[in-house]
Amino acid sequence: MRKKLLIIPIAHSEAEMGSLSDDLAKMLDAVMGKTNRDRHRDEVYTFWQNLSSLLESVLKTEDVETVQIFQDGMPADGELGLQLVEDCAQNGSPNFRLVLSLLRRGARLEATEDPQLLKEEYEILKDILSAETASEMKARAGKRKQRLFELTEERDRYIAGRIQETLGENMLGILFIGATHDITPYLSPEIDYFVCTFVEKDIVNWWWRK
Repeated sequence: MRKKLLIIPIAHSEAEMGSLSDDLAKMLDAVMGKTNRDRHRDEVYTFWQNLSSLLESVLKTEDVETVQIFQDGMPADGELGLQLVEDCAQNGSPNFRLVLSLLRRGARLEATEDPQLLKEEYEILKDILSAETASEMKARAGKRKQRLFELTEERDRYIAGRIQETLGENMLGILFIGATHDITPYLSPEIDYFVCTFVEKDIVNWWWRK
């Protein structure tokens, strides 16, 4: 039997930035303005509402206990992973609220990321967002642009490797991953994957059941 993976490109919310959320909020206010920022928040909220409906449709006739959850930014599974999901959900993350609902229905959370790569990216973003002015932030971002690009690629390779190692036969893997990532070049040929968009609900259902 082949392995199946549903890849869902996601829009991250500010709530998922942890201790960087305040700095990010200030940056977005400065760059976008309050009106555009509020509109962006509404769009992210709508995104997660639509995604929840889509997944509910896909999983309506399936045993959720056959689902393995892969989440970008998630370095742990087991009790620690569940605690991280619960904390992020409590802080208002729509992404982790959706993941938590699936876990409570029997889905299994997998450790998806390399903690060292996440830590390095966090430190770079922290340095950029802590800049005093917009011009200084732009300059810092320019200096770190190449390394951030490399980190994204390294993370994608690692995530693809973790999926290959842990995704079981006759299981459905669901990967929630930022839209700027692309793990597909690094996936094993034995994995059937489908990159989801919201206009493809019927196609998703056909793909999973075929």
